[in-house]
Amino acid sequence: RQFSFQQGGWGASLADKLVRKCDVLNRGFSGYNTRWAKIILPRLIRKGNSLDTPVAVTIFFGANDSALKDENPKQHIALDEYAANLKSMVQYLKSVDIPENRVILITPTPLCETAWEKQCIIQGCKLNRLNSVVGEYANACLQVAQDCGTDVLDLWTLMQ
Repeated sequence: RQFSFQQGGWGASLADKLVRKCDVLNRGFSGYNTRWAKIILPRLIRKGNSLDTPVAVTIFFGANDSALKDENPKQHIALDEYAANLKSMVQYLKSVDIPENRVILITPTPLCETAWEKQCIIQGCKLNRLNSVVGEYANACLQVAQDCGTDVLDLWTLMQ
């Protein structure tokens, strides 16, 4: 995610662990959903020479997609479109010579509704996400990974 390279972030920790072994590049875009990510993916990863070929690509979406349609229509993506967008991104990566065994889907994380609602109120809006809905998107991510033959990091289950 966009802020993963801030002090103490998981991206910074991963880069530190892999120093001199490989470069860790972050292409996270805060606030994006799968519809928008699918559009910009070809600008971020292109077919190139072997030096440009990533060892692995992670796809980590679902938190924004799962926003409640009535409360956050800008970010909400219907569950079936979310799954189709993930599949499309995996297919695009295959088309630029990144095989499915180098793609790792990451499920959205669980949502602490009470903490999120406090943030919503501070911003002058109602609770716009529900943990149960995020879980549906996590399950869809798991299914896409199975359908596409990719690995998956199930943060939804690990963090419950």
